[in-house]
Amino acid sequence: MTRSRGFEATRREASNDVITLKWYTWLAVLLILAVAGEALAWLVAAQGMPVAGGVIAWAARVAAAGWVGYGLWRWREQPWVRRTTLAVIATVLALLLLRLCVAMGWHGGAIAVAGVYAMAAGFVLGLLLIRLLLSGGHPILGVARTLIDEAVRMRVALVFIIALLLALPALPLAMDPAELLRYRIQSFLSWSLMAVGALLSLMTVFLAVATITRELHDRQVFLTLTKPVARVQYLAGKWLGIALLNLLLVGVCGGGIYVFTQVLAQQPPAAGESATAVREQVLAARIAVGPRPSAGVNLPERLEQRLLQYQQIQPEVYGEPGTPPERLPGTLRREVERQVKAEWMSVGPRQTRTFRFENVPRPRGDQGQVQLRLEPNLTGASPDERVYLEMRINGRPYRVPPLAEANYHVLPIPAAYFDEHNTLEIAIINRGRDPSVQPPGVAFNPSDGLQILSRADSFEANLLRGLAMLWLRLGFLAMLGLAAGAFMSFPTACLLGLLVYIAAASSGYLYESLNEYAYLPGAEQSSGLDPITAAPARFIERLAEGEYGDAFKVIVRVIGSAFMLFVPSFADYNPGPLLADGLLVSWRHLGHAAVWVGAVWTGAMGVIAWLIFRNRELARVTV
Repeated sequence: MTRSRGFEATRREASNDVITLKWYTWLAVLLILAVAGEALAWLVAAQGMPVAGGVIAWAARVAAAGWVGYGLWRWREQPWVRRTTLAVIATVLALLLLRLCVAMGWHGGAIAVAGVYAMAAGFVLGLLLIRLLLSGGHPILGVARTLIDEAVRMRVALVFIIALLLALPALPLAMDPAELLRYRIQSFLSWSLMAVGALLSLMTVFLAVATITRELHDRQVFLTLTKPVARVQYLAGKWLGIALLNLLLVGVCGGGIYVFTQVLAQQPPAAGESATAVREQVLAARIAVGPRPSAGVNLPERLEQRLLQYQQIQPEVYGEPGTPPERLPGTLRREVERQVKAEWMSVGPRQTRTFRFENVPRPRGDQGQVQLRLEPNLTGASPDERVYLEMRINGRPYRVPPLAEANYHVLPIPAAYFDEHNTLEIAIINRGRDPSVQPPGVAFNPSDGLQILSRADSFEANLLRGLAMLWLRLGFLAMLGLAAGAFMSFPTACLLGLLVYIAAASSGYLYESLNEYAYLPGAEQSSGLDPITAAPARFIERLAEGEYGDAFKVIVRVIGSAFMLFVPSFADYNPGPLLADGLLVSWRHLGHAAVWVGAVWTGAMGVIAWLIFRNRELARVTV
């Protein structure tokens, strides 16, 4: 037996020597074909025969390419050769498609092909780097490395990965070239971030559920846990593998989003649009400062007066006179507040309204500036649908050009207009175009119709923080999928994961719907367990009054509130709208997401997954 093993080892070593010798021979021939062919072509061209030199060069290149193909076929049994062959084939096909698009004059298609190839190459190289990082002998690293290999082979994960690599480069082709350039860039940023977030979220849920349910069903976990691998290490390794895969995909997609955004920004702007303004308004990270009432204007007092009027007219809806605003249902209270604020942010004919912007970040240098973004809406008829306003900023006149109605406009405010307290007091005067004609009223949207925008950071850093926020959300979904897969079947666990994801993504709408459908006094201002603890008294009260429909609504409110306690609010950590509007994704916002989504929610879900997995009877070591 020993002699047979020694003979087999000697045979393998001899075979490796032959392969090594043939490999070096093949490489030497390839170098001779490449170098000698090019040198001969150059000499022939130097003798005054450029056509013959070009023919020789092409013949040498074809021979070298054929020799490369022979080498790949000769050592096709080697794993790295097979991977190299696939890479060469993909590169050749990409180059052919690229040349075809350029020849046909389809530059958008050429950019899309180059984008797909670059993102795919980045993904493959990233996988090699992740495998290298996970090459240690720790059990967590081993489980994570196995999950990475499993994810690449798994059809469900592969479908989402391919969809991402194809969708992002194709999105710029869907942009209408007739639209304003800033609208195209904003649409691309919004849709691309939405696609990345949705597809990666779905992939994460399916992958996390599949990797653990499959091993439990096929009893592969028995082999893993009978080794010196603790159950907490098993779960941590699974989560680490999914987190690293998501980190790679978020990085690749983020790089694609950035490159395609820059490509769109290089396109010529529409008529009357400035490329510099596009970069300052979209490819930026700006802080938004809203207006405050000037001296003598008390909005809370106006709110109480308006509410008292409504209570006297409709007490069955707004409560008895004297009911404070916080006792109203959330939707009614917000509607009254919006009406009061909308009236304050309206400028009647021949009137002046002063808005105060405090703690505005001062622009750097004397040439720096901030932006006043406004959306004027006419409250009366206008012959040319234009808005004619005058302004005074901190007492100094400011020229305002005619503005189109119901459109956002950005007016630069130089640093010279600032006072020593970094305050801008803007008086808007509605005098109209013709002093002899009564102008219509002008109203601004209470939410974002009048804002001061100040640049705070670069677009690149803002995009990185937004992508980090997306990755934190995916970490929670990965742990959620592992926890669900630890005690449920694959379909049921996927359904639970998708339900939680949809609830988390639409948490703001769900909270508002619960407040509207099943109103509890004071519950809209409370959080946590307060709506649940207030429910029994409300339920008994409704039953005693014979209002069974309201009693049922209370039950719905309790169930919905209890479910939402276990769901993080992804709507509060959605960077897409901020990035598309050129608004700042602050470090504070990212830190808040890291604490609540990355640490609290993901950690709590990890503890739940460990408690469930620890109590499952999976395998025992028999001695």
